[in-house]
Amino acid sequence: MPVRKVGNFLAPPGVDVRHFDLGGTMFDPFTAWARFSAIGFSMIDTAFRTAETLGAAPGVIRARTGMMRADASRAERAELARMAPEKLDAFSRSAVAAASEWVKMQSAFLAEAQQLYAQSLRGRPPTPAELAALSARQGAYLLGVMEASARLGSAALAPVHRTATRNARRLAR
Repeated sequence: MPVRKVGNFLAPPGVDVRHFDLGGTMFDPFTAWARFSAIGFSMIDTAFRTAETLGAAPGVIRARTGMMRADASRAERAELARMAPEKLDAFSRSAVAAASEWVKMQSAFLAEAQQLYAQSLRGRPPTPAELAALSARQGAYLLGVMEASARLGSAALAPVHRTATRNARRLAR
């Protein structure tokens, strides 16, 4: 099949590539790099908050264990009674946050799969414009998945971190 050059594209006869609109979907490596950096900083922040949560736990355990050994006063009994409900609340909020982000990730995956299936059912090879759009869409999808993964970790940790550090501050007094 003869191919002719139109602008920067090679096109088969009868196809006018000048009218192909990529809709500004070209992959921008500079924006991608900035987004990768933001993802990395978000994950570092989550790691620091994880370390802070893990650092707060021994103090809380130590204080509450001491209350259990001694003859607990009314205030100490109230502190001990709040352990299970606050854990249930924190981990429930964590699960809801993680599930919410997970559903968003699955929705993005299904939308991307739908695009790929639609392309495969066209019965012809993709045009250069369709390949460019596919490449840009895949890059955006992968960046989005990485951002969603970082949000998922951060959102899942937040309620547990808040509860553990608040308990550590309160029981340190």
